[in-house]
Amino acid sequence: MSPDRPKPDWSSKYWKDMLIYQRREMIRDDSFAMTVAWLEFKPGLEVVDVGCGLGYLGYTFWPFYGEGGRYTGIDQNARLIEEAGQAARDWAKGGQVSLRVGDAYRLPLPDDGADIVMCQTLLIHLEKPGQALSEMARVARPGGLVVCFEPDNHNPTLGELFNSLPERSVEEHLLHVKVQMISHRGRIKLGDGDKSIGVKVPHLMKEAGLVDIDVRTNDRAHYIEPPYEDMLQKRSLEHLKIYLLDDDNRANLIAREKEEFLAGCGDMTEYERYRAMSDKYLALLKKQVEDGEYYACAAGAFYIVKARKPG
Repeated sequence: MSPDRPKPDWSSKYWKDMLIYQRREMIRDDSFAMTVAWLEFKPGLEVVDVGCGLGYLGYTFWPFYGEGGRYTGIDQNARLIEEAGQAARDWAKGGQVSLRVGDAYRLPLPDDGADIVMCQTLLIHLEKPGQALSEMARVARPGGLVVCFEPDNHNPTLGELFNSLPERSVEEHLLHVKVQMISHRGRIKLGDGDKSIGVKVPHLMKEAGLVDIDVRTNDRAHYIEPPYEDMLQKRSLEHLKIYLLDDDNRANLIAREKEEFLAGCGDMTEYERYRAMSDKYLALLKKQVEDGEYYACAAGAFYIVKARKPG
């Protein structure tokens, strides 16, 4: 990211709400125990969380490693670190918690110290995710784990989604795919991160010298159907209204998308055609949501990748 371009303020209400929403029910309750076992959590571990935000990973897995263990959360946002520290007073019982302001490219930690070094939706926002992974590997002990929870938010946008909206024509779908691909490349060129990072993490781990690489996807599907009685459906509908149908938030999304498209050397005439098409379907979506008629189903694209430091 260019130093003269503003960075997102993750402690602002918009981004902080997004941090909370994206972590809600990330792993379903009936598969959580299997995930804990696969990640080798046990009492007394030294755990580092890079880009910790409000400390979600720390307190989610605390019951399985916190007794006699230690959690170190690192984030570049001082306000989030402060709030995470206040929250830790309630959940961090039986072990130690340390929260620090720090840079993912230069972690303020010694070599070979942590049993598990983890991150969630961090690499997707970084210009140099491989460099951050190398730092995570550096602070892991020999034989310790590096664990990444990262999405692929790009490739799912290229498919034809199943929902209650009218089916797009072939020409409309191709225009949508073209704009998404150009915007994706523009985002990377701007240094704002790679939205398809989830599928690339295993290869990046290999390049960082890690071994025993294993990959899973989370088991949450995005399903919503009237009358939206299930709690997960209600929260999905709430998210849709706030981040896609709210005029201010929508304007911010469009501004970022346009900037990325132009950075990817896209043609403005094509973008205007795309914008008119998107606005047409957005109006239909808004009416269906207001009338309680919208439905959709799609698989998530969230990867959980673990690897071991040699030795």
